[in-house]
Parts: sequence; structure tokens; C-alpha cells
Amino acid sequence: MGDDIKRTITNTLATTALAVIVLALIVRIQFAGYDLYFAYTVLSIFGANIVIHMGLLLTKKFESKYLALEILVDMVYTTVVLIVFGLIFEWFSVTPVWVLGAMAVLIYLVVSLCLNMARIRKEADTINNLLKKRDRKQAIIGTKG
Repeated sequence: MGDDIKRTITNTLATTALAVIVLALIVRIQFAGYDLYFAYTVLSIFGANIVIHMGLLLTKKFESKYLALEILVDMVYTTVVLIVFGLIFEWFSVTPVWVLGAMAVLIYLVVSLCLNMARIRKEADTINNLLKKRDRKQAIIGTKG
């Protein structure tokens, strides 16, 4: 399986879990005793996240020199998908539209920041390893000369 597909599956599962947890907390606070764990709700959230991540995978194919524009497009896309799924699956009878919008932005920012930090750390480790190899080669060449 390609790295993009693995990353997409991981991201989909992670944001589904985060969305369920955040939604569960909101519902528990607003509507004590409401049972959130119906398969219908969980599966509709999972479906929304699949659509979101497939779309985000497509948006990554188009690069912009403006990072803020890329982030804005991703957040707007995520919010629109949540609103459409909310209308289809009647999420707004329990959760107001603004809450889903806030969840979309919050989840996107948290997930993207964590993933970016992990990617940057991996790139830094790779660069450091290459520099160490170069330094070792130069040291060997210097001792031979």
C-alpha cells in the first residue's frame, strides 16, 4: 500500500475518533442521557470523514505558493462536507451548525499541526543523518589524504 493511502486511512480513522469524542462531549453536556453511540451516527461520521480525507488527498495534488490559501481551501471544504452530511443525516437536530463548523476548524488545525510536526521531525532526522554520513566520509577522506 502506498504511503498516501496509509496516511489517508490513518487520518480518516483518527479524525473519526476525534469527531466522535468531541461530539459525545458536546451532547453529554447539552443533552444528558442522550445515547450517541447508535451505529447510524457513528457510521455517518465515518462516511463524512472518508469524503473529507479523499477530498483533502485531492487538494494536496494542487500546490499553491500561499500556504494560507491551501489551509483555507481545506477548512472550507471540510466544513462544507460536514454541513452537507449534517443536513443528510439530520445532525442539526442535536448539534447546531456553528458547532460543526467549529469542530471542523478545530479538528483540522489539531490534526494538520500534529501531522506537520511529525513530518518536519522526520525530515529533520533524515537531513541530520545525511549530514552525519557526509561528515564521516569527509573524516575518512581527510585521514587518507
